[in-house]
Amino acid sequence: MQISRLILTDLKRIFKNRLSLFTIITVPLLVILLTTILFNSYSLFHARIGIVNQDTDPLSRFTVGIVMSLFRGGTISYAGPDYEKRLLNGEYNAIVVIPRDFSKDLYAARQTTMTFIPSPIDLQVSSIMYQLFRSMFEDLQGSPFFDPQVIRYLFASPGYPAPKLIMSEKEELLSFKSLLTPIAIFLSAAFVVLALSCGSIVNEKENGLTDIYLSSNLNHMSYTISKIFSYTILGIIESFIAFVLFIFLKVHLPVGLLILLIFLNSFFHACVGVLLSYSAGSTQTASLFGLSVVVVSFFLSGMIVPISSMPQSVQTIAKYFPLFLVNYTLRKTQIYGLVGTNELITMVVVSTIIVSLTTVVGIFYFKRR
Repeated sequence: MQISRLILTDLKRIFKNRLSLFTIITVPLLVILLTTILFNSYSLFHARIGIVNQDTDPLSRFTVGIVMSLFRGGTISYAGPDYEKRLLNGEYNAIVVIPRDFSKDLYAARQTTMTFIPSPIDLQVSSIMYQLFRSMFEDLQGSPFFDPQVIRYLFASPGYPAPKLIMSEKEELLSFKSLLTPIAIFLSAAFVVLALSCGSIVNEKENGLTDIYLSSNLNHMSYTISKIFSYTILGIIESFIAFVLFIFLKVHLPVGLLILLIFLNSFFHACVGVLLSYSAGSTQTASLFGLSVVVVSFFLSGMIVPISSMPQSVQTIAKYFPLFLVNYTLRKTQIYGLVGTNELITMVVVSTIIVSLTTVVGIFYFKRR
């Protein structure tokens, strides 16, 4: 009977809190909505590969035409001179460049190559495509597919090698270890920071520590800033543990840029966690708030679910989401050697807005008390 009374008391306490009730109802609906939209979009997703043909010989166009016929319409198409811009915004998942003298090398039975250029958006999709095409070319070795005399002969001599798909010096970016990098460094740190910071202030209130702080004339601004930076440091430590592990695994990472991205990622999520903790009326509500943000972060980060498979409206939101921006900026630098100045500015602006909002909410929080 005593256990039953305690269970009923806890249930009444939870459902009497309007924020808790709202979050309890909203989170399952949000998860169902996101999973329905995002995972059902996999059935609509198709890879988009652009072909840049620098060889004017009819044989190369004939070869590309045969390859295109193996895929459904729109998967492979000729790319225009603006292919780099379309790679950067995700219109193409990858570009394959057929070099000059491609046909000439085929006629001479010399090893030919085609360059593979992935998009920094949805690098996991590019990785799958790269492995798929590479395996396909290896399987076509010695077949009539790449024999210049394919029209005259049914079978080709194995002396005509199939092209190799190369990615200059960046092939290691498509390895499994490289694909795990942003998940381990950014996503895990975000989850840890959110999970712990969401309950920080509300726990102190429930334990009576907030009243002690108020009686000792603690400055409200100092209290908020100290909370933000405490959890920012926690996120930095969490990220650097993963960073060191990837160094031992010999994953190439731009150290200077990565340190900045780690700080911005940790700072943003610390601000969000403290903001949610100020807004929560109880520990249970804070936990539910944290869980809600974690679920949204998981989907919108672009590290797990391909951004290009999402509806356009969701893509627009995701491309301003800091977890996506740190991942995109890192990949952009690794693949193209470009510093994502616009992305860094966007992250700073978003973080500034959140920290300002957190500070204002903190002032009202202490005034109410």
